[in-house]
Amino acid sequence: MFGKILYALSLFDSNEILVLLAGLIIYHALIVLCITLSVLPSLILRFKPLQAERDEYRKNWDHRESWKDREDELQRILRGQRDREISQLKAEYDSYIGLLEEKLARTRTRGPSLS
Repeated sequence: MFGKILYALSLFDSNEILVLLAGLIIYHALIVLCITLSVLPSLILRFKPLQAERDEYRKNWDHRESWKDREDELQRILRGQRDREISQLKAEYDSYIGLLEEKLARTRTRGPSLS
């Protein structure tokens, strides 16, 4: 195989080989250029939203400290509301338990008098 390639190259002089190599390189460069030009519009269309998304991310990243402060404030407010609801439920539970204990005490005192 290698011998056949050497024989084919021996049929050409060095200038013809250089012209063939230059033509081969130009041919492949044109193929790459055509592919690039055919893909370029879709790349540009895809690149614009990505740039907008990147800019939005950078803008949001610059304001993350104020968002963190706001998030901490909201968590503090939610914890306060939850604690109030829990204390209200505990108070209602304690009052219900108190009523049940009173009812139980009344039924115990009434129970022996009926028998």
